[in-house]
Amino acid sequence: MTATADKNERKKQLKEFLDLTMLPLVLAIVNSVFLRAAKTSFTAEAGDRATAFSMGISLEFLIMVLLVNLWARPAFRYVKQPDDKLKAAVRRRIGNIYRDGFLLLVIVQAVSLGLPALLLGWPSGAKLAASGVAFLAQVALLVVFVDSHLSKQKNLMEALYTPEELSHQRDGLSVPVYIKISMMVIGFAITPFALIYTAAYRQVPWGLFAPEMNVMLLTSAIALLAGLNTVYNGIQVPLDGLIAKMRRVAAGEFIKSRIYFSDEVASLKAGFNDMVDGLKEREELQETFGKYLSIEIARELIKNKKVNLGGEDMEAAVMFCDIRNFTTLSEKLSPSGLVEFLNNYFRYITPPITSHKGVINKFIGDAVMAIYTPLLGSDDYAADAVRAAAGMRAALAEFNAAGIAPGPVEFGIGIHAGRLVGGNVGTFSRLEYTFIGDTVNIASRLESKTRDFNTDILVSGPALELAKASLGGSLKFESLGSAALKGKREQVEIYKVL
Repeated sequence: MTATADKNERKKQLKEFLDLTMLPLVLAIVNSVFLRAAKTSFTAEAGDRATAFSMGISLEFLIMVLLVNLWARPAFRYVKQPDDKLKAAVRRRIGNIYRDGFLLLVIVQAVSLGLPALLLGWPSGAKLAASGVAFLAQVALLVVFVDSHLSKQKNLMEALYTPEELSHQRDGLSVPVYIKISMMVIGFAITPFALIYTAAYRQVPWGLFAPEMNVMLLTSAIALLAGLNTVYNGIQVPLDGLIAKMRRVAAGEFIKSRIYFSDEVASLKAGFNDMVDGLKEREELQETFGKYLSIEIARELIKNKKVNLGGEDMEAAVMFCDIRNFTTLSEKLSPSGLVEFLNNYFRYITPPITSHKGVINKFIGDAVMAIYTPLLGSDDYAADAVRAAAGMRAALAEFNAAGIAPGPVEFGIGIHAGRLVGGNVGTFSRLEYTFIGDTVNIASRLESKTRDFNTDILVSGPALELAKASLGGSLKFESLGSAALKGKREQVEIYKVL
């Protein structure tokens, strides 16, 4: 981009700021209109138009032009030559625009009253009251004028702030919404009719007051329309945009709202953006830790809204799956190759577990422990475990056919159903939600027995009894009789899945 094009782009971006230099003219016109109407209403006299215009516009207009240009000087300089210090100065101007505008009116009012007082003597009470009315109208218009520009300042704010900065509320004096609306109503609805009432009460000749009244009402109507436009663009449009963004966030799109003001709408937007950041952070945590912990368990803990060290007794089916001759396979691989092999293996055999409503509780080296329980969504828990085992058998065949292992891989799966305890084990600073009990031990022992019976899937009698009705004839089983399991006094009836 050439220097000229770059300058033109900056000028375009700062157009909203530079438009504020029109403020003196607008304020001077309103001051003249309301000053003349108030003087006529209070004194029942028509002042000399040339003199009134001279004192009402020329003096104040020149002072305002001077002060506004001094105030906007950093922006003019920034357009010519970008500089971080100048940008910071423009940002400070925007942040304190209401304060600076009010101070400008106070200075102009003091000079416009003080200088004539020194030259012509102190004005009468009626003229001071008329000046007060004109000052009130200017303050009301200041809010309307500034807001009407700030509500459309997209280019300006994007030139001055980064997207991240625009998502946070900035420091600076702000005017509450109710004060803005109140000032518009008082300045351009109540005040005009109060002057009309005063003129009628004082019996000011209609021909004397009518011209001033007509101009005042026309000016007030224009100001009120501008105020309504400000309310629409500064309040209604942002709220509509915020509602639309809420719907997008609810749909899973983490989009933020840009903050241009420092009022209540800005506070609402800042709260919305903080909420989006929190939701995004939680989503990232879920995606990250869901790779290590069971997301179903996490959801259950969140739903219960409690984390304690106690256990909960439940009905469940437990599955253990372990690779046969893993040591022999691992000797052929480097450490990084071994990790890659296990990741590929788990990528094939774990989807059937979760697709049949199982929860992967933990990985133990090359082994997987999975739980099926109504508490975590598996009402038909024993049948779900058996179906998952059959799906894992098919997945292992696909894994071996893919040729990504150092040799043929075989596994053993043991399934048992019964009661067990699920709970948080550890301390409050580091907890692990796990399952313990005799049902877990038997499932682990059944997995070990697959080697003795030269099969890949063994199901206990209690588990098959629970699953049989749901499975129907979809799977075939062969009884292997009763077998003694390590650490168990009573033998357990076992079946292999054909």
